[in-house]
Amino acid sequence: MACAVQTHARVTLIPYAKHVEGTIDARPRKVELPPRGFFPHVAWTVRRFFSSLVKEIIEDDVDDLAAMMTYYAIMALFPMVLFVFTIALIALPADLVRAGAASATEALPADVGQILRAQVESMRAASSPGIAILGGLLALWSASRGASTLTTALNRVFTKTEARPWLRRQLRAIFVTAGVAVIVVLALGFFLFAPDIGRELADRINLHRDVFDVIWWLLRWVGAGALATFLWSVLYKYLPNTDAPLRVFTPGALIGVVLWALVTQGLTVFVTYFTDFQATYGAFASVIIFLLWLWLSNLALLIGAEVADVLASMRTVESPAAAALDDPTEHETLS
Repeated sequence: MACAVQTHARVTLIPYAKHVEGTIDARPRKVELPPRGFFPHVAWTVRRFFSSLVKEIIEDDVDDLAAMMTYYAIMALFPMVLFVFTIALIALPADLVRAGAASATEALPADVGQILRAQVESMRAASSPGIAILGGLLALWSASRGASTLTTALNRVFTKTEARPWLRRQLRAIFVTAGVAVIVVLALGFFLFAPDIGRELADRINLHRDVFDVIWWLLRWVGAGALATFLWSVLYKYLPNTDAPLRVFTPGALIGVVLWALVTQGLTVFVTYFTDFQATYGAFASVIIFLLWLWLSNLALLIGAEVADVLASMRTVESPAAAALDDPTEHETLS
């Protein structure tokens, strides 16, 4: 089936087929064609992207999904922190782990960072090799429950039908959680040891220490952003029921990470200068701020996925990889 569409005096035939409840709906639909000219085309593309993104966010109830994920994140975040730092305490000196925790949380709101650093210090003080390994395995299972919840949310965002067996989904959640934890520990070790190595190299090439410190400060934040983008891409790729390649998810992950950094800093400024949570919530102020930060973080994570989904839907013709992500019937035959 095809339909004639006229836009800016241009006529084209647009085939259309849509999967609806096990049938193929071949009714024609109107397809808006891009205008001629570079700047009109760019403006049309931007307008189409943002209108589609807002529509998807509303239709998928992303704010409700983020609230659901926040509930499970409360149960999964501290086991995840425990598992990450269990591995770190086995592989790295305790003082370096403490320094790494302080560095990793310095960009967070003060109350959030204080809660996480206190938990790390508690684990460091109580750690012993045998208990750490057993506790780490139990923490891995608990942390993977958060990944399992994220699987459900991402299937909703990407419009994927979950056809995989329950055991396979749980094992994937566990392996993804463990993989993310190992990558975080390796990155933590790199960021802790790299400055000393870099300063030695700087001395050998007669590079001033102050110049190196500025370069390292920039590289540290760029590297942290690149690492977060990669980890979010891994979550988008391996948790939902899709075989789309990793590169399809990277732009959405990058935008999601940038959005997360902005809302985190925005929350810090808001809490510091524009409101007094202590006066309103008293002893619960830190907990409320922590929950609000979790919700905003989950919201940024899901909006990044929505960005990847919208970009894929805009590139289905020229990119088979994008078409795979945009296909809502992918893997339905497995059910």
